[in-house]
Order: sequence, then C-alpha cells, then structure tokens
Amino acid sequence: AYFNLGAALNSSGHYVEAVQRLLEAKERHLEGSEGWAHATAEAFDLLRLEECDEVAKPEWWNDEGLKALSARVVRAAPDNMEACHMRGVVLCGQTGAWEAGPRSAAELKEAATHFERAAALHPAPAVKAALADDAAWCRRRAAAT
Repeated sequence: AYFNLGAALNSSGHYVEAVQRLLEAKERHLEGSEGWAHATAEAFDLLRLEECDEVAKPEWWNDEGLKALSARVVRAAPDNMEACHMRGVVLCGQTGAWEAGPRSAAELKEAATHFERAAALHPAPAVKAALADDAAWCRRRAAAT
C-alpha cells in the first residue's frame, strides 16, 4: 500500500510526499526482497531530484553507502529496470545529488552493463536509447581511465 501510494504521488508530481511513502515501503518490506529492492530504487530516483533537495537523506545517502546499497538492490531484483538503473547511476558517479568520488574503469564498465540491462528491460524506445547512450558514455570513460 505504501509503495502504491508513493507511485501515485510520484505520478501526480508530489515528489516529496512520494519519496516519504517509498522509504516507508522500503522499511516495511523484508530487506533483500524484490519489493524492498523496487521501493529502494524508486526512492533513490526521487531523492536525486532537485525538488527533493530539502528531504532529509537516509544514512546510506553517501558514495560508499549507495555503492553497497545499490549492489544489494540489484542482487535482490536483477530483472527490475529501476534497480538496474540505480546501480548504473551510482557506479557512473555523474551526479550532483551526493558527493561521488572518482570511478575506476571496472566501476564504469559495470555501470555500462547495468544501463544496458535497464535499456533491455524498458518498454519505451526513447528511454532505451537514452540508457544505451549512458552505457556508451560509461564505456568511453572507462577506456580513457
């Protein structure tokens, strides 16, 4: 119910309220379950938004915490587009949403793999293309590292 409410609030543009419900859904699901992973990935996506800058960030909202969390999320839901996207975003480190450190070639290659997986799972051609572009960017950066 909390996940569905968060999704509905997200769809209606109420991002702050949506992220709060999704974080609550994350806490109510068994850690490591597919529902936990989906709620976590959706909350992560919203927490990156400028509209959610004032939302109190969870204790895992730092580079090392997000690397560890995103690995658990994708392990719990490897066929979930949002989980794969979360892992790709965290590993590429190109964000202003948290202070990301330098990325190794291995991390960038893994990010590319997760962006490609997210592209394969997404139904919309335009989103597939954008995710493929993200993967290609990561691979170019990995080669230059």
